[in-house]
Amino acid sequence: MKKILKDKIINIENTNLFDNRFLFGVLYDYINEDVEVIFISDLLVARKNVEILEKTKEKPAMYSNVYSPEDELEIFKDLFDNAIKNNKRIHIIWVTLDEEIKILEEYYTSLWYMREDINCFDPDFSEPLVTVSVKIENLMWKWSDYKAYKEKIFFNPPIRESGQVKAMFKWINRWVIAWIYISNFDENVERFLWDRIKQENILTITLAKVLYYNLCDIWFIWKEKELIVLYS
Repeated sequence: MKKILKDKIINIENTNLFDNRFLFGVLYDYINEDVEVIFISDLLVARKNVEILEKTKEKPAMYSNVYSPEDELEIFKDLFDNAIKNNKRIHIIWVTLDEEIKILEEYYTSLWYMREDINCFDPDFSEPLVTVSVKIENLMWKWSDYKAYKEKIFFNPPIRESGQVKAMFKWINRWVIAWIYISNFDENVERFLWDRIKQENILTITLAKVLYYNLCDIWFIWKEKELIVLYS
């Protein structure tokens, strides 16, 4: 078995050198007294569009606008601007929009985190005033899934259109999104993460960073569980 570390893959002592199992750490149930953790969902509740919610009974895909992307982006901008203005460290959970991460990209570029040789960012997450997470459900589902799953995927923030889902993967792989937030680590989540690695949607070491190591850099205190991925 092999252990995935922040910057390398090592063989675990006293395990079969040639088996296909890879061991990841997964951070959950975190605490950090120095960084304010903000859930966008808590702030979106006040902007819930009840009128649109009624229409989702016949057109479930309209749920994406029960908590509109415009409202989410406005909230994100306010949080970001306030953090920069007041020199305050925050971690924002449940971003869903490419436009949000482009704001963060510009900020990280100003901090000289962009590496031209690999066309990716290489941030030291202990330094930025603003870091962000994406919720696992906003990677697992897309707008077209509303038709089949309806209220089963009525989340806050909502599942966005396919382009926004692809953008979340893009910014994970460009090392701007710090963490994948998982509130319920069940078999569906585990299978989803297996598939992302096997299909190379997320590189192995990158996944290790967004499940565990990046938040270590932000000095979060955590509980940990193990994820073993079997390559077949």
